[in-house]
Amino acid sequence: MKLQNLILTVLISSYSTLAYSQKTYKGLPVIEANSAKIKYYVNNIENNNWTVTPKVADDSLLIKTYLSEKTKILFKFKTDIDSIKFEIKNDETKRFYVHLNKESYALTTVRRQKIFIPTLNYASTKSNPKYKILYTNDNEKGYLDSLNSKYPILFKNSKTQIDKVLTILNWTRSQWEHRGDVSPKKNDAISILDEVKGGGRFPCFAYGYVLASQLKVSGFKSRVIYLKTSDIATSMRGGGHVATEVFIDELQKWVFVDAQFNAMPFLNNVPLNAVEFQNAIRTNFDKLEFKSLGKVDKMSYINFVQPYLYYFDCSFDQRENVITERNRVNNKRSLMLVPLATENPTFMLVWNSKIDYCEYTNSINDFYAKPN
Repeated sequence: MKLQNLILTVLISSYSTLAYSQKTYKGLPVIEANSAKIKYYVNNIENNNWTVTPKVADDSLLIKTYLSEKTKILFKFKTDIDSIKFEIKNDETKRFYVHLNKESYALTTVRRQKIFIPTLNYASTKSNPKYKILYTNDNEKGYLDSLNSKYPILFKNSKTQIDKVLTILNWTRSQWEHRGDVSPKKNDAISILDEVKGGGRFPCFAYGYVLASQLKVSGFKSRVIYLKTSDIATSMRGGGHVATEVFIDELQKWVFVDAQFNAMPFLNNVPLNAVEFQNAIRTNFDKLEFKSLGKVDKMSYINFVQPYLYYFDCSFDQRENVITERNRVNNKRSLMLVPLATENPTFMLVWNSKIDYCEYTNSINDFYAKPN
């Protein structure tokens, strides 16, 4: 059996139930085709990568989705001369034949499956005072003034702190196009932006550093946050991503922002931190949305970022790298939030490196303590 997996996350609307085509073969619906190349649609989202293969006994298309089990999906299979469409429920299988060139009959199976996302639980104990993270202070004013002078951001119609963050987020994303295989010579915002001016293109962590620093220029407490997959000890597929979190005084909460994708997640009009974002994908995908001054492809972005929303860590010292004496706790430079009943990760296979720089906590209040 040929199995083609497609992860599809789709925004939906209500559809009426549509019946199969009336033509049948061996008791199943039939559609005609002269070309083996087929388009299919999931809630009107077009896909062009299907080829009819009569030699395969049961040609199978697996639709994976983040949508809730109760949400209906409208599937449409369109050949060059015919089509079939139907609603498909979670864990439901639909079968039909494609009659290719009036000769071969290709049995085609469509199955829908909900993507499994683990439930992550954390302790709700009071935050441990030893896990103090240092944020921006007056000692950094010279560096931040230089950043603001050299790379100013203009604000228009920014009535709220969220508006202002979205402007800074959009500015950061617009500075360069992502390139994953080149690192900047230095990791501070001015150095990165100087290299960008000379044609430099850099990975996710460079966006995270620049965004965090520009947020500080505008008076926000911000931090670079490192995301890791559950299988970082055994996986060679990447293992990590870097984003930013910013503390919104008007809401008294931390908010996740990803400058590489120009994205800020919201649920019920409330911006989310990284942990809330992971949980919203699992439980409220339909209502999850992104605010941005650019364009965020919900399907593509969640497909990318969801596996990384498992382990989270950030440095105990979020001041600019002009600071020579960095804040550490028990000689560790970072704090990692680990779900309950989960082992503390100590190795990252893709980089063949130890994770020996973290203090570990299961407490959500440790990781999301309000900045001093």
